[in-house]
Amino acid sequence: MATLAIVLGSVGMFQKRSEEQSRSALARERAETSARRALDRVATEMRGVGQSLLNPDPTSALGTSTITFQKPSSVTNAGVVVWTSPSRLRLELEAGETNDGTDEDGDGLIDERRLVFVRDVGALTERTVVLCTGISELAAGELPNGLDDNADGLIDEPGFSVFRVGDLLTLQITTVVAVGDGTQATSRMSTSVVLRN
Repeated sequence: MATLAIVLGSVGMFQKRSEEQSRSALARERAETSARRALDRVATEMRGVGQSLLNPDPTSALGTSTITFQKPSSVTNAGVVVWTSPSRLRLELEAGETNDGTDEDGDGLIDERRLVFVRDVGALTERTVVLCTGISELAAGELPNGLDDNADGLIDEPGFSVFRVGDLLTLQITTVVAVGDGTQATSRMSTSVVLRN
């Protein structure tokens, strides 16, 4: 009986550990999928953007989490480029969250953000779309201490950041998903877009 109890206890512990690993793997996969989809959409929207039409120009060590941009829509017969109405990417707090270190919306994440895309900024046709939710307050490996903790050249960068070096615009995103046992799965991804002159 004692041997049977030990065997059953071991099987139960093994099964519990397997379930926890499975939940963690699924949460990590959801975080990665969310980050990849958002970056793909942002890269598509920013293809062809003019370097001189970025506001602000994200060249500082802080980068930016809100950027307004324009891209070419056509070329006139005289060879003049016609630019689209301004579009904007901005990182904002998720609905129901306040920036206070607590989980107001009960989803297991603290002070999470969302990435919002606004087309035709300031026009009657202005449209807003949420591209990604569950974005970390700070990029993976960063602490709010005025240092570059994750050694990527940016200081205290947020969970979504944009920075420019020359004609290369780099977009970074850190997404988080609650595993359900009080832990979180995190995914950090980046992509780059070549800017027009």
